[in-house]
Amino acid sequence: MGLMCTPELDWIVSSLSAPEVSELNHSADAADLALLPRPAAHVGCRGAKWGNRRNRRNRRNEGMSQVAGALFVVGTSRSGTSWVFDLCASHPQMSMGYESKLPIEGIEVYRRHQPIHDRAGMAELFAALSSEVDDPSNLVFLDQLAKPEVVDRALVAHTSSPGWPTVCEAIFCSLDDTTNWGNKLLRVELTPTLDELWPDSRFLVLTRDPRGVMASQTVKFDHSVEYSAMYWNTHSRFVLDTIGLRPGQSRDNYMVMDLVEMARDPRPALEWAFDGVGLSPDPIEQLIATHPGDPDRLDRWRTTLEPTRQRRVEEYCFGAMTELGYRPELAAQAKDITRLQRTVAMVREHGGELVRDPGAIRRKQVGRRIKAALGFGR
Repeated sequence: MGLMCTPELDWIVSSLSAPEVSELNHSADAADLALLPRPAAHVGCRGAKWGNRRNRRNRRNEGMSQVAGALFVVGTSRSGTSWVFDLCASHPQMSMGYESKLPIEGIEVYRRHQPIHDRAGMAELFAALSSEVDDPSNLVFLDQLAKPEVVDRALVAHTSSPGWPTVCEAIFCSLDDTTNWGNKLLRVELTPTLDELWPDSRFLVLTRDPRGVMASQTVKFDHSVEYSAMYWNTHSRFVLDTIGLRPGQSRDNYMVMDLVEMARDPRPALEWAFDGVGLSPDPIEQLIATHPGDPDRLDRWRTTLEPTRQRRVEEYCFGAMTELGYRPELAAQAKDITRLQRTVAMVREHGGELVRDPGAIRRKQVGRRIKAALGFGR
């Protein structure tokens, strides 16, 4: 299958280094090679240097920093993150973003507005955040940027402990004057950046049977099987290979939970998460009563997912789903999604967005996300 050279594809390939584009080219046949763009200079996001993680923890222990631990709920789309968000965000001392782009996209905006020495500098940063961060699901937080008292709050926090972490926390916690904040996100490969900035945070990472994810995404988004499987594999391989945990396990500031198991009893996960960031566990029973899990509904994919799609999902996800404890039923062996197929899937899903907003390549750390999805750097 030939891949047309389009502006959308140019943006995808521009996030790869020349050797990586060459490797992508080698995964295509001769007809495809003539249609792919020439290798481009690397323009992926280069993360700012935020200092040694251990030093920041020592500073926090010595009372030099007032950054509270954040709580991040992480999973693929249609893996239960919205339900867990409801549980966590309903805690009376929690201000939580719903897939807010502010923590990640604000990094680059903050970097460009350094140094900040006074209120005018903080107000200028807030104005830039308001105009540059496209966060339609979290307008309530962006509205905070226009409030003078929030500017003052952020300036006090920044003066005590300079850096984007304290500014971001001040914005979130200002909403209801809470002690803690958090965010729901769908890109597990962004957790190292968040972990670096907020090392005392907790990451509650969800996994779900890929057949359930595929069935739900088909109804909700009409994703291709390749895109859904690629997305699920990126998440699952990161959980297995980078975080190094299986469902039901935890270490340091990470816990991995299977959605169905958590729906049966969310108490252990909530107790672990709340305790880790200093939140009282007292509201947990009320939170569960208000937002109960429904494990039976989560297995309905068995009657709604077409057998041919089920087999393809199992083939594409064979290795990771087996390691995570999800048994294939129709597939006898794994089948790879080629890098060319991955590129086509990403162009179809995201290429138009990047052409419309080229600045998103740096703000959203597109380079890191593309490398993870295409399998570079493993």
